[in-house]
Amino acid sequence: MSENLFLIPSPFYRCAGPNCGVLKGGSDRWWVMWSSFGDYEQPVMHLAPWDEKLAVQEGAMHVCGEGCAQKLQSQFMGNVSVSRGRKSNG
Repeated sequence: MSENLFLIPSPFYRCAGPNCGVLKGGSDRWWVMWSSFGDYEQPVMHLAPWDEKLAVQEGAMHVCGEGCAQKLQSQFMGNVSVSRGRKSNG
């Protein structure tokens, strides 16, 4: 993620986990996830402990815990598999 950052902290973070949407409170169990492509010329999913600088980056997904992180990882893997299948059939 980019180091050029204008930090505007938000008092409201909502979990990006499927069918979750819980608002972040004072818990330290939250994580930040994001995907990238450029570094390896392959889609990559990143996961980091909660960090305000990462949380405000474009494309950051706020995750309330392990369960939601696993669901998002599963969705990512499924999307990559479907995309690869389309490329090989197209």
